[in-house]
Amino acid sequence: MAKSRCVPTLQSLPRFEAHVEHLSFILVGSAASGLCTEDSDIDIAVACDRETYQAISRDTPWDTGRPSETAIEGVQLHYHAISFDDIEERLKALDDVYLYVYSNVLVLHDPGDQYARRLGRLTARTPELRKQRLEDKLDMLIRRSTALEPCLAVRDVLAISRICLELITLCLKITALLDDVPFDPRKRLFKTALGGRLGQRIEDRTRGLFASIGTVGDLADDADFAGFSFPDKIQEIVKILSEEASKQGFQVGLESPDRRHIEQ
Repeated sequence: MAKSRCVPTLQSLPRFEAHVEHLSFILVGSAASGLCTEDSDIDIAVACDRETYQAISRDTPWDTGRPSETAIEGVQLHYHAISFDDIEERLKALDDVYLYVYSNVLVLHDPGDQYARRLGRLTARTPELRKQRLEDKLDMLIRRSTALEPCLAVRDVLAISRICLELITLCLKITALLDDVPFDPRKRLFKTALGGRLGQRIEDRTRGLFASIGTVGDLADDADFAGFSFPDKIQEIVKILSEEASKQGFQVGLESPDRRHIEQ
């Protein structure tokens, strides 16, 4: 349906019609990654050069992450335009969202193979890209796990909660990278990241981390903070991930941190 109905519908829109020969229509989202259900929307990215993007975007806030939408035969279609340059910049910056979205696509219409020529090399799941992301995130996990101690010392329960969630998120992404499975950093992260062999091994431990976070609101005196189990539990998982990374030939611990991998 995306190819036979949605693409012709989009091509006939006045904003796109005069520029069709410069537009690549790419199926993205859950339909492209295989995570869709019968109720899922269809998401299409319209990729083009920057000049064409300026001509078709007008005042549409696509660059803020807000797609346009319409309905075709009762199915919701979300679409947005984006320039090849913007995609390239975000991929080179190791943006998790863009790496997930544009590494899991189905090309519906690509005049002159422009999408494949511009982005094929960058979106390929190359060993070097996986290595860089994995080692950087593992290094950040090790470094950030040490930040729990000063938060506990000053009894800042809000800061403790934030860093605990950051650490869990890093653990999930690293697990997915070690298992070499795609993960959606915006939604379904828990489900998609733990789908591999290592993920299944540490799933119960990871769920236990959430149980520990649930006790943060009860931390009040020295005994409560001394009994807070999250630091020990996260170190157990860090040890498992580090050992698995080392076994696979990845470096554990880098000379300098890459702050791009701090979870915001």
